[in-house]
This record gives sequence, C-alpha cells and structure tokens, in this order.
Amino acid sequence: MKRQKDQPDPAARLRDQIPEAGFPRGVGVASATTFVLLVMIAAFTAVYLSTAGPLSLLRADSGGQLPDEVTAGRQRATAALAQSLATSATSAAGDLRVATDSGVFDNGGDDAVLARLGKTYPDWRGIAVFDPAAKRVVATHGEPVAVENLRGVDVTNLTVRPIARPGDSPLVLTALPLTGDRAGRLLVVSTPLRGLSAELDKGPVRQIRLVTPDGVPLFSSGNEVPATDRVAQDLLARASTAAAAGESGVLSGAATDSGERLAPVVSYAPITSDGTAGSLGLAVVTLSRFPVEPAPARWPGLLPAAALLVLAVAGFVLLRSAVVKPILRLRADALAVAAGSLDEPVRQSRIREVNRLTRAVERYRSKLARRRPRDKVKPVVSAQVIVAVVTLALLGWSVAVAATLGRQHATVSPAVLGEYGGRVTHSAETLRRSLAQGLGDLRSVARLGSAERPDRLNGMLERLAEDENRFRSVYVTDEEGNVVHQAGRESLRDPGKLPDGSGIHQHNTSGRVPVVYAFARLPDSGKVVVGEYDIPRMASVLGSAGGRVRVVDEGKRTIADTQGYLAFSELTDSVLVKNVATAQSGEDARESTDSSLVVASRLADDGSVADLNWVVVADQPVSSLGVADNTVRSGARVAALLTAVVALMLFAWHLLVVVRPLRRVAESAVPIAKGVGMGAVVYPHRQDEIGTIASCVEICRQALTDGKTRLGEVRRPAGAATDETKLLQRIEDEPVRGHPRPVRRREPQPLKPRPQPRRHQGNRRPEPAERGRK
Repeated sequence: MKRQKDQPDPAARLRDQIPEAGFPRGVGVASATTFVLLVMIAAFTAVYLSTAGPLSLLRADSGGQLPDEVTAGRQRATAALAQSLATSATSAAGDLRVATDSGVFDNGGDDAVLARLGKTYPDWRGIAVFDPAAKRVVATHGEPVAVENLRGVDVTNLTVRPIARPGDSPLVLTALPLTGDRAGRLLVVSTPLRGLSAELDKGPVRQIRLVTPDGVPLFSSGNEVPATDRVAQDLLARASTAAAAGESGVLSGAATDSGERLAPVVSYAPITSDGTAGSLGLAVVTLSRFPVEPAPARWPGLLPAAALLVLAVAGFVLLRSAVVKPILRLRADALAVAAGSLDEPVRQSRIREVNRLTRAVERYRSKLARRRPRDKVKPVVSAQVIVAVVTLALLGWSVAVAATLGRQHATVSPAVLGEYGGRVTHSAETLRRSLAQGLGDLRSVARLGSAERPDRLNGMLERLAEDENRFRSVYVTDEEGNVVHQAGRESLRDPGKLPDGSGIHQHNTSGRVPVVYAFARLPDSGKVVVGEYDIPRMASVLGSAGGRVRVVDEGKRTIADTQGYLAFSELTDSVLVKNVATAQSGEDARESTDSSLVVASRLADDGSVADLNWVVVADQPVSSLGVADNTVRSGARVAALLTAVVALMLFAWHLLVVVRPLRRVAESAVPIAKGVGMGAVVYPHRQDEIGTIASCVEICRQALTDGKTRLGEVRRPAGAATDETKLLQRIEDEPVRGHPRPVRRREPQPLKPRPQPRRHQGNRRPEPAERGRK
C-alpha cells in the first residue's frame, strides 16, 4: 500500500528522535578537516618556497636584488661607526678631567701649564684658556683654537662641540670650567675626529657624511655623488632627514648599468654620548654600493605542492568513498529497519568493520520480516588499513621534502662574504684603537703623576677607573711590583717586577680569567702605573660584527668571546684553526663553508698592540643569513613538519572516532544477530552516525524480544517492561542474603481528607456491625 504524501517517512521521523552532535563529531569531519589543512599546507609550500620570495608573484625583478644580509649588515656597521665616532669625539673629555685632578694648574703660569699638557697629550691639536666674560683668549698652545664657537654658550659643565674644517675632517672642541684662582675661565681643547678614513680605506663604503641636527651636512668624505645619479641623491636626502631626527635605518635603491651592476645602499645612525653637554647630536650617513645578484623567479616548491595536493585529493576521495560513504549507507539502512521498513535488504559493504554490522542488521531484518536473508558479501579490506595507507603516503611526502629541499645548502654570494669581512675588520680596528688609547691614558697619567703634587695621583687613578671603563683595575706599583695605590676592583695580576718601558702584555695563558694589562713608568721614581683591561668590555666592542667573534692568542687560546666561553679554551674547529693560521701569516683569511662564514684578521700589524700577536676570528651561521636558499630550506622543513603532524592527526582521529567505535558496536550487534545475549543493552556511546547505528541495533534487539510493535520509536512504550527491567526491579526489592533490606526514605506526603462512609448499594459487602444486627 502506498504511503500518503502527508505522512512522514518513518525513517526520517526516527532519525529526528536520535540526536547527532555537530563538529567535531561525525565520521566525515576528520577527512574534511585534514583535507582543508593539507590544501593550506600545499598553498604555503607553493608560495613560500621560492628563491625570489612570495612578492615575486606580483612583481618580476629581472634585474636582480641585494641579499637581506647585506643591507642588515650595513645598518649594523653604520651603528658601530657612530658609536666609534662618539667615543673619538669624547676622548678628550676624560683626559681633561684627569688633567684637572692632577693639580697641574696649582703652580705655574698659564703658558707653562698648557705647554706641559701639550707634551702629555700629543693628540691635542690646540689648547687654550678662554675667558668668556671678557671674550678673549688668555693663553694658547699649539694650533689656534676656534673659541668663537663657544661664544654665547653657557658652559657650566663639560661641553663638547664639533666644528667643520674645509677640506679636512672635523675638529671637536672640548671645554671644561676651571676652578680655584682660574674660576670663570674655560680650558678648551681641540682634537680631530678620528675613525672616518679607516672606514673608507677598504670595503664597499663610498661616502660618509656627518649631518647636523637641522639636516645640513657638516662633513663629507669619499667619492662625490654625481647630480645625475638621482637614485643615490634621493636616498641620501631621505637618510639625512631621518638621521637628523635621531632615527637609524637603511635604504636601498635600484642598480645602475654603469659597467658592473651596483645598487646603492644608504645607512644612517645618530652619534650620541652620555655625560656631555653641547650640540654633539650629529648623525652619520654612509653610502655603499654592492653588486646585485640575479634572482630569477624560481619556484622549487611548486612540484612538492602539486604532489601534496594530489595526495590530499586522492586521500580525501578514498576515505570518503571507502570509509565514510559505507557508514552513511549503513546508517540509512539501519534507520529503515529500526523504523519498520523491512522490505528492502540491507546493502552490504566490502569494509571489514562495516561488513560485520551490515550482516547483523540484515539478520535483524530477515528475522523481523520472516524472510530469507540476503547472500553474504565477503570483506576485502579493513578501514584501519585504508586510513594507514593515506597516513603513510603523507608521511612519505614529508620525508621526501625534508630530505631534498630541507637539506639543501645555501649559496652565499661574494658580496655577503665581503661585507661580513669588512665588519669584522672594522671591529678588530676598534678593539686595537681601544687598547692603544688605554695605554696612551696610562702614559699621560704617568707624566702628570711626576708633578710637584704626587698626592693627587690617587684622584687621577679614580678618575681613570671611573671615566674610562675599558679598565677593571688601575693601580701604581713600586719597583718590586707591589701595589701602592689602587682604584677600581682588586687586581688579578700576580705580584712581580714589571718589564722596562711601557706596553701591553698578556699576563697568563691559563687560569680562570685572562689578565691583560697596560703599564707605563713614572719618570724618576721607579714606580709603574698599571691598568688591567676589562675582558667583557673587550668582547662588547666586537659585538657589532655579528655572529660569534673571538679573540685568540698566538697559541689559539680564547681570550675574549662575544657569546660566553671558557677562558683559554683552544679552538677545535678545523676551519677556524686554518683561517687563524692564515691570518697570523699576514694573509687575507675569508672563507664560506656550507654551514657558516668564517673571517679572521690580525688585531694589529705594528705598534704596542702588535706585541700581543692576537687574531680576531668570527664565524656566522649561514642559516642566520637572509639568503633565498635559507628561506626555501626553512620553509621546506616547516611544511614537512606540518604535514607529518596532520597525517598523524588524521590517523589518530579516524582510529578513535570511526574505527574503534565501529568495532565496539559490532561486538554488541553480532551476538544479537546470532540470538545470543538478547538481554544485553546496546548503548550509543557517541552522538554521531555510529551512535545512531548503535541506537538502531538496540531498537532491533527490543523488537526481536518484544515484537515488531517496538519498531519506529526510540523510547519504550508506556506499560511495556522487558525482562531486564523486571530483573532490575526484583534485585532492587529483594534483600541480599545476610544483609538487611535497605530502608527507603520516603518524602512526607500531604494529609488527605478522610473519605465519608457511603451507603450500601447493590452487592456491596455489609460492614461487620450490620452483619451482627442481622
């Protein structure tokens, strides 16, 4: 009989009664989610794994580009140059304080005092005593001092002011107010600003500019930029404006076709110094040119991305057709049988876990319809095997990508190696200059300490230890090497007689801390001024080079290290040892390996610092460079790792949500189909399609026990009690042998009105009193 159109489908009505939760439940959620994740990983692999960068999709750079490490290195080098210029500009400040503390102004006239200071500090180009009230120079020594630049300036503290000289490096005026009989006057010293020519002697730097706070160039050195080079002119103008505002950064432009293709790089940084007054707020701007590297739009990630996309689509189709679709088909047939539609046979499946349930539901249908069951279909494969195959295919892709693109070596261009070598050389020069200036300071103190007021020596030592933080300890020894006066921390040098003259020595080659000291003898006294260098301060000077920078002695023992070290630990890396030996022989030592850049440079070739025979060796991992091959390798490793995680998640998700719940329901459904365990209730442990199948199995079990009237409803009809319900009720009512029956707590009931006696009507049994009367 054909069902009326207004009557609902029994299977649909039963499906509405069984709850099924949404995400993340559901047998098809795992495959859909992992498919979306794999498509996203494939897109990442295609776009990010590119030697030209993701932006090359939008623009084609056929002319080439500069490596990121080159521009970043120039910014670090310019910042280091600014710091070096600040140290040079304020170098006379500490010397002035030491000189005033020495008592040299206590006796003698101005001319004699200035002559003595000129002999003590040969770097001072000119010295003058200036009276700002009278606006006149009282005394002068050496070159003329441009004191007119201090007129109108309120000098109440140490003041530093740079001044320009046409065709030469700028001078720095350092003014200090005098005290005592010379109160109200200024001691003014002019010194050259050093550190500019060394930057231009070697390396890619073409021009250096010093910019005033109003953006006007104070000094320019190097090759002039032609007016026709509008790219470089524009970069310099923008950098000067930003540097005048106290900012730091780097700008790069397009390459020009003048012979070799060179791209301009302009970097800028402010020159700042603490503890001084005056308009020192200059900024340094450097112009460099580097050869560009051809960067064709190569896309090594396209092939792996296409392969991953194929695997994602194939795995998704396989899981949906072999696992998800049979379960959904079983759910529909189970709902039909549980709803009472027993005419159509249950469709069988070739998946082992689903096949066990389809055969069981088919047995239910045949028993309830009293018909012969459909022929059995033998299972072919397990659902777990299908999920494992998809997982292994994805893991194989991860291994292949990690073993190919994830292990390729980055190619470092000569421009990157040359730029890094220039930074290491500049750091070595900065350290050499710091050591030499320390020795010069000690020599100046030794000359001033032989004045008529030797009691001022302690004050000079304290000032030298405080202002010049290159020393950890400054002291004076007698002829036998015993400490007489000391400032700063306790000395680490073993007591003993010092060598003749002055110089810089390395005291030990083993121990807890390297001891490196400079010394100078006081004239006509036999005493020696000694300053022990601060090793961490030495290491901080080298930090601007980048990477790991070490200072080793002639025995290749580590003296200083920018990344922490064990004192006097010997170099063990064969590449480092080879480059150190090359640098000790006076040759250029620069090498690029598969894993790092190595540069070694002698600290000094002549002078007092050369007696140390030290070598500065630096190595920077190639992985830290911003070259394109590094980006591809890092992206390949990330893509391989993400795909492996998604593959394992796919396997675990299907195992816990699909395979194991199917097996659990089959273990309960198969005995019922065989007529065994009819009293065991089948519980739906999950609110998804498999939970719906479990509910249908329970409905069929009840129908096999109570009759076909049980079909079509999830809840039991009122008044129907199955055997297990009666059994549970009997167990609850009867006490266990040897134990009293538990007393049930009853809630108090409200009082009901007493019923009135009714008259005897019909065949009502008479009351006892009535029977007595009768």
